[in-house]
Amino acid sequence: MLQTPTLSLPNPHVYLNTVLLVGAVGAQPPALLGPAFLVGVASASLLWSGGLGFGARWLTPRLAEPRALRCLNAFVALTT
Repeated sequence: MLQTPTLSLPNPHVYLNTVLLVGAVGAQPPALLGPAFLVGVASASLLWSGGLGFGARWLTPRLAEPRALRCLNAFVALTT
């Protein structure tokens, strides 16, 4: 139960993305668009997090095969 906050809270990317990136972009539109920006950011965050969770659940049985992991590792090696 405490695994998610233990892994995400010490992650510096959490703070870089939410505070710096979203804050800098959110400071640019006019004040009247602030609430719409807030709703959009919250919706995108929920969709992204949900997509990661459901995607992980969907991929777990598929990545249990050694061949699938080799293909994934090869893809990561080619793209980095």
